[in-house]
Amino acid sequence: MSLGVNGPVRNSPYHGAGYGRSGDKAPVADQTSLTFSAPRMAALRWLIHPGDDIPPELHGRLLATLFGNRPVFFAALVNSAAVAGVVALHRHERAFLWWFLAELVICVVRGTTLVVAQRRAAAGRATPTDLHLLMALAWAVSVGTGACLTIASRDWTVIAIVCLSAAAMAGGSCLRNYAAPRFAILVILLCLAPVALAAAVTGRAVMLVVLAQVPFFLLSMTMGALRLNRLLVATMVAERDSERRALHDPLTGLFNRAGLERGFAGWRGDILLYIDLNGFKQINDIHGHAAGDALLREYGRRLQGIAGTAAIVARVGGDEFVVLGDRIMADDADPWRDTIAAELGQPFPWGGASLLSGGSIGMARGGDGQSLETLMAVADDELYRLKPRRGAPARSIPTPGGR
Repeated sequence: MSLGVNGPVRNSPYHGAGYGRSGDKAPVADQTSLTFSAPRMAALRWLIHPGDDIPPELHGRLLATLFGNRPVFFAALVNSAAVAGVVALHRHERAFLWWFLAELVICVVRGTTLVVAQRRAAAGRATPTDLHLLMALAWAVSVGTGACLTIASRDWTVIAIVCLSAAAMAGGSCLRNYAAPRFAILVILLCLAPVALAAAVTGRAVMLVVLAQVPFFLLSMTMGALRLNRLLVATMVAERDSERRALHDPLTGLFNRAGLERGFAGWRGDILLYIDLNGFKQINDIHGHAAGDALLREYGRRLQGIAGTAAIVARVGGDEFVVLGDRIMADDADPWRDTIAAELGQPFPWGGASLLSGGSIGMARGGDGQSLETLMAVADDELYRLKPRRGAPARSIPTPGGR
């Protein structure tokens, strides 16, 4: 499953995408606009799951934040490997040499995985998310193990360096991974728990200070990750709602003109339909604006149902709609247009009557370099040429038992 907010804009650009199914995509040019595959391993999916109270359409964007930005990411890797290298040079012991080599391997694999993941996400391909997350956990284990070995050596010079580095790495992990609180907490725990364990078994009274500090540090980092997560989610929800209001018609839920223009920028289809409802003003005058609004919502639903998710549907005026179809639709354009006209001609029950409106449809075929305005103008011209022949005045038919 791929998660993110990327690709062509649809009428519901925030498709829900949980972490449990394969093949789904969620629509999210910063890091969070890339689309990363959800992990395949169930344990990793559980670790990065943001919570049942988080809107599913935000899961992809939250996952993307776990890949961070390169400068901060590589700075952490280099610092971790450098600390291990300094300790290995200072101690000249095989255990520390193996720790340093492990840090080098983790540094290379994590760095390579990040670069590959970001490039594949930008290309819309599957990303090595499982490896990325597993290497993050391996890095945390390495940091904790190195700290444990260092404390056991009772060399106070390297103890100070490594414990300070472990605390910094845990804090940095909190700031990088708070989009997935469970994952952040586990990384912090893997970094610091070995420090507490080593401090407890050294038998030195001074290390009891470290033992006492670790739980408080772990608690504060956990609380910080949870709070940052809530702030991040609140910001994403606000951005989502703001974008939806800016790009969508509040009555029908379809795209508005701005949303249509956004969708057209990534459109790869060949056909545009311009639809004008027949006699819509009469329905408003006879039955009231509530009936007119209900009819617009119903016709928007019908258009979306016929066009499907491969097309982009927008309401661009009071009773005017535009459909951007794909290449498959263009291959069978006239029958497809007739199908839409027939569906719009079906009665709509309202207040004891069946409202009949129907629609006139103009069509334009896309081509290289043609603007949205040009295509709409061509389709609009055809619409009004055909309107006397295809259109029909709106009317209402009493429903049996209606008043």
